[in-house]
Parts: sequence; structure tokens; C-alpha cells
Amino acid sequence: MRLLVGVGVLAASLAASSCVQAQPASDTGDPGFPFGPSAGGVQPLAYVQDIKPLLDQNCVECHGPGNEEGDYRVDTYAAVMRKQRPGDARSPIVVNVVPGGEMHQYWTGDRITKATMVFRWMVYYNAAETR
Repeated sequence: MRLLVGVGVLAASLAASSCVQAQPASDTGDPGFPFGPSAGGVQPLAYVQDIKPLLDQNCVECHGPGNEEGDYRVDTYAAVMRKQRPGDARSPIVVNVVPGGEMHQYWTGDRITKATMVFRWMVYYNAAETR
């Protein structure tokens, strides 16, 4: 009896899964917000143009010259990159600024958008310095 029920459940799940059509991957060159495809014409993210202004506004007060909390500075590209691994979602800056991260609470304004920008910059754009 158990075998019959198990086979029935398996058959039902296979039938249901065949109703779902796979969507082709979108290759727009930009992973979008938050991590999916976005509208065309979006420029790649870069430290100088996109990330430094966020860090200056939200982080440099505690992680800048003369005040390097956690032995970490964000006022220059070299300082930011000291502990990072471009292309790796587990890079310290990503782990710290995403929701649930230790520094996420200190972002002002739209925290999710800012955290997403840092994630995309580090992971999808390999932490480019400039564009």
C-alpha cells in the first residue's frame, strides 16, 4: 500500500512539473535588481562612480582615515579591496551590507537597493574600479 501511495505521489509531482515551462536565460549583460534581468541600457557598476558615493555617505565616518573600526577603511578603492574577493558573494563587504549583515543597519535610505548595488558590483562586475 505504501509503495502504491509513493508511486502515486511521484507520478503527480512529475505531471505537475511537466506543466512548468523553463524560461530561457536572459543575457542582458546586467543581472538587474535585485539579482535578475533588468531593463536594457543599464551601465555596469564601478567603485568610483557608484560604490564610493554610497560608502562615503554611509560608512566612511566609522571606516575612514583616523577611525578604522574593525581595521577596515572604505575611503579608497585599495582599502576597500584589501579583504575582498571579486566575483565572490561571500566577500566581507557583501556579507556585511546585505540584510542580516552586521553593517546593514547603518545604511541610510533604501538599504535594500544600496546592498544590492554592492552585491552586484562585487559579484557580477568583479569589483571594477571604474567604467
